[in-house]
Amino acid sequence: MSPFRDSEDLHQSLGGFFDTLTTSPEGQLIHRVGGSILFIFHHPEGRILWSPLPPPGSWPAFRVLRGAETASVEPLLTFEQDGETAHRFWLGEIDLAQALARQQLRATGPLSRAMKLLPHLDPVYPRYAAWVAARPGPA
Repeated sequence: MSPFRDSEDLHQSLGGFFDTLTTSPEGQLIHRVGGSILFIFHHPEGRILWSPLPPPGSWPAFRVLRGAETASVEPLLTFEQDGETAHRFWLGEIDLAQALARQQLRATGPLSRAMKLLPHLDPVYPRYAAWVAARPGPA
């Protein structure tokens, strides 16, 4: 069962958390990917895109687009998963490599670039847990 009530809740909850990353040190890591990252969600349906803002080292590091806005940018990487998998990943409960192997998550694009960033996401997981705890609603 998804922790998000509907698409709007997913865009507000997860998208809102991603907004906080745009000005965090971890947000600068998007420049190592070399392009935009699209997250496609099912149950509920949704789309969130991280689009880097030049130059590296600038603030905010990237912009977060939601829903139909994502169609205006061609992603370098795409991750497709259900809402529960995304929620559990950002809580640090799901390993990306295992999720890919179990087909809980599908990825297209140069995945090796994203895999290099994973160790740098460790500080993000507790922040997501705190973000979820502070928000009203099912997530």
